[in-house]
Amino acid sequence: MRRLTKVSLITGLLAPILFAAVFAVAAPKKEYLTEDELDLIRDAQELSARVSTYFKLADRRLVFLGIKEKSQEQIEKERKEREKLLKEQKKSTDTRATANKAPIDDTAYLDDFTHAELLRGYIQVLDEVTDNLDNAFTSRQDVRDPLEDLAKFTRESLPLLEKYKPKNDSEKVALQDAIDRSKEVAAQTKEALTQVPKTEKKRK
Repeated sequence: MRRLTKVSLITGLLAPILFAAVFAVAAPKKEYLTEDELDLIRDAQELSARVSTYFKLADRRLVFLGIKEKSQEQIEKERKEREKLLKEQKKSTDTRATANKAPIDDTAYLDDFTHAELLRGYIQVLDEVTDNLDNAFTSRQDVRDPLEDLAKFTRESLPLLEKYKPKNDSEKVALQDAIDRSKEVAAQTKEALTQVPKTEKKRK
């Protein structure tokens, strides 16, 4: 949920968007991420790790919808995780424990969502990331790297969303909302980057 009680780094840059968001705050927020996904986010304590986890969850949805293709790095990581899981299953005497442990990038669970809900999940990720960055900036944390990551993420995702062909009206509405929100966040992030100095340290 976007904070309206402070002038923030990202959501505070464009007043008209904040004004429109006042009406959205009153409505109950629907959750488009699963409990397991929320656990992954909670486990990522550091800001950069948390933002990266959010992007991973958004990417899962774009890949599942056929909007985006998996990178070779993702494919290789999944292969290694499957091999690791098989080894654990062979060694473990408790088959139930390993049977319930699915590879972290297994996206079969996304079948429980409609295509429109998957797009809403993408939007939720953008909102949650901007909230996290706003809060971090307010508490004087270094947000330059995550901001650059957000700019890159929206820059790469937007043209892919614009090429996607929705299959029904609800999907069409959700897609347009995802495109609009991506454009808003891209514009806000671009402006925010002008306010946050580059850091001297090298990324790990």
